[in-house]
Amino acid sequence: MAQEMDKPNEPAELYRALSDDVNPARPVLTGDVFANVPVANTDGTFTERTVMILDHPCSLRQDGINLVDRLLTAEVRRTGAGSWRSGHFNKMFLPAPYPGADGKAHPCAAFFDASYHVSPEQLESGTRIACLTPIGINLMLQRRVKHFSRVTVKAFEFMDANHGVYEEADLVEDWCMYREQDGVKTLEAVAECTEWLREGEPGRRRQDLLKDAQQRSTVRQQMRGHLKGLRAQRLV
Repeated sequence: MAQEMDKPNEPAELYRALSDDVNPARPVLTGDVFANVPVANTDGTFTERTVMILDHPCSLRQDGINLVDRLLTAEVRRTGAGSWRSGHFNKMFLPAPYPGADGKAHPCAAFFDASYHVSPEQLESGTRIACLTPIGINLMLQRRVKHFSRVTVKAFEFMDANHGVYEEADLVEDWCMYREQDGVKTLEAVAECTEWLREGEPGRRRQDLLKDAQQRSTVRQQMRGHLKGLRAQRLV
């Protein structure tokens, strides 16, 4: 029997943040949606489009800090209603409360067969309007794999593979928000956090420990202590 595709229990559980609630300090991640991004057409002209980042989290950065030169995205636009369970595998539905969606009859969607490469500079000239939750990212990855291979990979398997990466993004965001209060700029804070996560021997680095559900709370506790120490040094 063919495996059944997954779907959200409620549309709102797809979104970590929308519109003005998107935190500028959050690292750019798979599933993020940017509006007003100038995308190159085949004739060399540019058109502003809304796009979703498709690259896997581990492929987004060449050094853990800076985005790679070419990022794969899918165009996001309004579409008609469709089933999450069958068909429509060429798209990741973005129903309301996603901005631009109009009730159940007219959700938006990222179309995997309308893809574009963009640079980090092109993304920066746009506006990030949505960040997905882990559930949202997993469902997008499931649908993209289904579209290109017709193989159904259960959403929880993407969670098992990527939980450490999702946790790291949350941790970096928290670090940047804390350091912002100390007057540290976002890129500098990201570099600090990345260096701290990568300290130690391979396999025992904090970045590696985030892959283990039993170790995540310990890493977060260590982070809080380290940040307090950095603030204390600043105040001396």
